[in-house]
Amino acid sequence: MPLFIAALLGALIQGAGTLVGRVLISLGIGYVTYTGIDLMLTTAKDQTLARLGGLGSTVVQLAGVLQVGTCINILASAFMARLLVKGLTDGKLTSMVTKGGGS
Repeated sequence: MPLFIAALLGALIQGAGTLVGRVLISLGIGYVTYTGIDLMLTTAKDQTLARLGGLGSTVVQLAGVLQVGTCINILASAFMARLLVKGLTDGKLTSMVTKGGGS
């Protein structure tokens, strides 16, 4: 008899989970996960610095005087810090999205 009760409770818990999920979806609420954000940011920063190095010598010297490389690193670090505050872990960012009938 306890096996039957355990199976019944397991089925009810699983059904409640899917019911809650279906209700949230019908209300237009869901979760989305973005992956590879840290890789994208690192690649964008590296490509920007590489392209900057490929410019003419006068432009590269001017960029060195203006500390453009340092500015790019500061911007990338600020962007990564903002993503960490928003919940970035292991290169994944999960956020709740709602389907709204905006104003």
